[in-house]
Amino acid sequence: MSDYFKLEIETMDYRDGITYIEFVDRIPTRQVTQVGDRWLSSLRDYDAEVGPLLTDQLLQPGEFDDSERISKMEFEEAWMRAIRQEGAG
Repeated sequence: MSDYFKLEIETMDYRDGITYIEFVDRIPTRQVTQVGDRWLSSLRDYDAEVGPLLTDQLLQPGEFDDSERISKMEFEEAWMRAIRQEGAG
């Protein structure tokens, strides 16, 4: 079973951002992090400004609010945007 979430975050360098996370059977499998104009995918492990690009925490029951749950389509749109931007860099 897949679950998708969109969360507001603060990066390692104290900037606000948004993270989109895909969990499959409670295991984090893909993640997108957006900070300003930058879109980063978890195809890379780490970014010097942002930090880790994929959480290592299993999804826990009740961890996120229903307001943070998103559709697979919204996650895939963010994923493709990050992949396109990384490919252009």
